[in-house]
Amino acid sequence: MKTAIKIIAVLFVLVVLGIVGLVVFGLGQIDKLAKTAVEYGGTYAMGVETTVDTMDVALTKGTVEMGGLSIDNPSGFDTGHFFTLANTSASFDLESISADAYIVPTIHLIGIDIILDKGQDPSNYNQILKNLARFESDDQSSSDQTKAGKNVIIKSLILEDINIHVANMPGVSLLVGDVAINIPRIELNNIGEKESMKAGDIFNLVIKTVLAAAVESGGGIIPSDVLGELVNGLSSLSSLSDLGIDAISDLNLDGVMSGVTEQLGDVTEDVQAVVDDTVKEAEKAVEDVTKEITDTVDDAVKDVSDKLNNIFGKKKKDDG
Repeated sequence: MKTAIKIIAVLFVLVVLGIVGLVVFGLGQIDKLAKTAVEYGGTYAMGVETTVDTMDVALTKGTVEMGGLSIDNPSGFDTGHFFTLANTSASFDLESISADAYIVPTIHLIGIDIILDKGQDPSNYNQILKNLARFESDDQSSSDQTKAGKNVIIKSLILEDINIHVANMPGVSLLVGDVAINIPRIELNNIGEKESMKAGDIFNLVIKTVLAAAVESGGGIIPSDVLGELVNGLSSLSSLSDLGIDAISDLNLDGVMSGVTEQLGDVTEDVQAVVDDTVKEAEKAVEDVTKEITDTVDDAVKDVSDKLNNIFGKKKKDDG
């Protein structure tokens, strides 16, 4: 009897130690698992390789710190990247770990750098936008059970220090070099409350928000044809209002995604205005050259006529 009790006690201790070991192992792997989930979600949504340098998940504190996220260019581009993010910090509700969706009170994305590269046909941003449209189409045709990852509800997503560069623009880059704009801050609220959102959806949301901000802030800086292409690509994606997301910003981000006709009209008018001005300048130049040639010919004819008159006039005088 005592022997049986001892065996049971030993087994109990082993079971406890095994459970503790699994828990410790799981906690030790959680950073790696989170890093893999983010990289997979980004690669799936963007259609290009997404990598993360560092990930630190503190379950006891309910916080996540991520550093050095990078989204590669599609193949064929010589610029260093399409999108990079320097630092990310987030808090999450510990009780939601066992629930149907992770509850994330706040996420801060700080130091975003995006390069719009027109060095190939199609451009890197057109390829990314097509990938996002494909992702949203796949997303809508899949059930929640087949879509990768767990649902996420983000109360507040803040994007700070957004830098957008325009590179390899034919003519523009040659004349003035690459141009850039900075957007200090954008805040998005109520993410995932109306429509379910997963890791890939968050990537999709961030990228199209930044590109919409580029359209709104890029007038007079980003070439009109690039703005038109961005608006055209964004028109195929779901708008913020469709997703039940509130945007706090000086920019009309939702208008870029949903008010496509108006935006394209504005861009078209800008392009047409440039064309009209160019045509007018060309016509004026031709008119000026024609007038100068005509005046020159008239002066030459008059000069020859005067000389002939003088010659014949002199002869007449001598003959008399």
